[in-house]
Amino acid sequence: MLKLFLSKQFAGFLVVGVIAALLHWLARILLSLVMPFSWAVVFAYAVGMAVAFLLNSYFVFPASDKPVASQARDFFVINLCFFPVVWLVALQLNSLLVARGIVEFSEEIAHAFAISIPVLATFMLYKFFAFREKYYG
Repeated sequence: MLKLFLSKQFAGFLVVGVIAALLHWLARILLSLVMPFSWAVVFAYAVGMAVAFLLNSYFVFPASDKPVASQARDFFVINLCFFPVVWLVALQLNSLLVARGIVEFSEEIAHAFAISIPVLATFMLYKFFAFREKYYG
């Protein structure tokens, strides 16, 4: 299994993930200007998912012969399962930072930490489920 994480594909996944996470994070900052932090995390998650799907399907898992609609559905389900973790960690860590007197950039720190949590698990789930190379219909 370690071989999977020491591969060119995993390196590509990390690059794509950083780009998607950065856009997700920036979207949350912009959305926080017009809505509460908790809702901004929700909508920014959707932005991150869309970017991650497009980049992963094109650059990281292009060999998948699974229909795009099935890839998108499975990708959505995987990310929907991780959403509560990301959302709750972002909210709770932000509250903890504020309670500890770290007010400046508390939302940015909490959100950045939260979106990094599912990295290893999502790679495996994308590889063997959402973008599986051998599709059996």
